[in-house]
Amino acid sequence: MNQQFPLPRLRLDFYDTAVLLSRWEEDGRLLTHPVSVHDVVSACTSVALSSGMLPANTLFWGQQANTTTLGIYVPARRWRMQTAEQHYHLPMPPFVFVGSGTAYKIFAVKKRPSGEDARLYHVPCPNVHTTGGICQGNAPFPDCSPQTIQAALQLFMEGSLFNADLSRGKCRSYPDDVRQLWAELDGRPRFPLSELAPAQMRLRNLFS
Repeated sequence: MNQQFPLPRLRLDFYDTAVLLSRWEEDGRLLTHPVSVHDVVSACTSVALSSGMLPANTLFWGQQANTTTLGIYVPARRWRMQTAEQHYHLPMPPFVFVGSGTAYKIFAVKKRPSGEDARLYHVPCPNVHTTGGICQGNAPFPDCSPQTIQAALQLFMEGSLFNADLSRGKCRSYPDDVRQLWAELDGRPRFPLSELAPAQMRLRNLFS
């Protein structure tokens, strides 16, 4: 038996050049007229959105539909990283780590960003595109959320098996292969910030 649903009271139809609002009256008449996109957006501003608790060092947060975008600052520290040939205990510079859905980006910075014009640098690691996008390989990165972004960062830094892919242009001393810098820095306490290679991006470019 087919279930019968009542007619809706309102409906919005989005076309390439217009938005139409349809309204069903009590007597069954259907009235349709165009509305402004700005009016539709304004009507939706009363919908409450909340990030909930955010991780420490959060730089920015946003949500579109079911996709959360979250950017965090990661202070300089040492990480246990590996290639197929060797294990390293490497000092790394501060990072900006950004997740959006299951896609993640990472850049180096010299200090915690204090504004949206903060300069970004290429992270001194292979397997990261010049756009900052992480080449995920077979790593099962989680959907980005305040609860999962730290796990995603840990998975990339210490759960990845780094190789020669995208190893060029990531530092000043060894522009052909950043892994040569890794061999020099293994076991040292701090990353030399003078080695960072500038990226053609600012922090504001990561907001969307």
